[in-house]
Amino acid sequence: MQSQTTRHPPLPTTGADCRPLSIGCYTDSFFPDIGGAEGVLDNLARQLVAAGQKVVILAPKPRRAHDDAQYPYPVVRYRRPLSKRHGVRLAIAKLATLHLRHRFDVLHCHATYPPGFVAATFRRWLGVPFVVRPHGSDILPGEQICKHPRLRARVASTLAEADGIIAQGRYLREVIEHLLPPRTSQDRLHTIHNGVNLSQFAQAPRPLDRPYLLSLGNLWPRKGFDLVLSAFAQLKTQHLDLVIAGEGPEGPALRRLADALGLSARVRFLGQVVGEAKAGWYRHAEAFVCASRREPFANVILEAQAAGLPVVATAVGGNTELVQHLRNGLLCPAEDVTALTAALNQLLHDRELAQRLRRNVPTMVQRFDWSAIAREYLTLYRQVVNTRGCQRTRAA
Repeated sequence: MQSQTTRHPPLPTTGADCRPLSIGCYTDSFFPDIGGAEGVLDNLARQLVAAGQKVVILAPKPRRAHDDAQYPYPVVRYRRPLSKRHGVRLAIAKLATLHLRHRFDVLHCHATYPPGFVAATFRRWLGVPFVVRPHGSDILPGEQICKHPRLRARVASTLAEADGIIAQGRYLREVIEHLLPPRTSQDRLHTIHNGVNLSQFAQAPRPLDRPYLLSLGNLWPRKGFDLVLSAFAQLKTQHLDLVIAGEGPEGPALRRLADALGLSARVRFLGQVVGEAKAGWYRHAEAFVCASRREPFANVILEAQAAGLPVVATAVGGNTELVQHLRNGLLCPAEDVTALTAALNQLLHDRELAQRLRRNVPTMVQRFDWSAIAREYLTLYRQVVNTRGCQRTRAA
């Protein structure tokens, strides 16, 4: 089934209040590291540059050789701080140098800490407004940053000072609201979802002759690939493979689990896949499985839906915003292998249900096309710049 693409109007490039903005994107993670956050920043920057905006990305130096000349925007690298607690403000010198050259209208910080925390100091010194887009791990309870009282206080103060805060969905918005100090205005908090390139997944060569289920992401414990393997081992059908794509520290343990479950001949570990190869694995799967134990907003679900796939996912975090039970996929409780197995069996053996879910997927994913999402970002940037300008006028 082909994904249908909505024709969104292009980002405005002319007219009143449409002068090109100079946007500094400051991040603590970027390519060659591959993940949802890196993809979001790259896609957003490409959309903005195509619309005539001026974008510069400030990112940490890569741990391996990487060619930054391939991007349609400049990438400037800074030295990574020794730790999350010490030396994070050293990047201000690089920010100041870039600001002298590019005269940023706004800084977009991809992570509350450290980038947003550094930008708050930069704003106090040079008056450049900043917006913050938390990744999730920088604000979620139980993660390394928020478990440390001093860093958690820095996160809260950064959110309180930001000119704009971007939540990827309802779940992260609620987390952010709890972190904001009492009586803080909610006007600066905006929900802008992650985007997906619908055309990228519309067609691609079939990579495997046998039918298969697909699960893709970083191989971390919280992603629940062990649950996927356990559920797959209990499925009624034997004429189906499981494809797991991604890299991460849990890879060896997952391979051992597949062996222990007697699945070696039917489970394929692809490692990292990108570009047309990734699109092909998505496009021709029977369904996509996301068994995350915790998931702020799963870009992999958006990609699966862009390829026209129904999704079986755990009902955690942002998954419940992307997957509507019995409309474009199936939801089941987290950590429940029995429920996950039942959902997969239902999708695989109820042909009428599977066809109905597939029919609904293209319509429901259209609103996440990157061209529409980038317009929301640009609207927010202009709002922040105009508000900051009015404040300066009143102060003068």
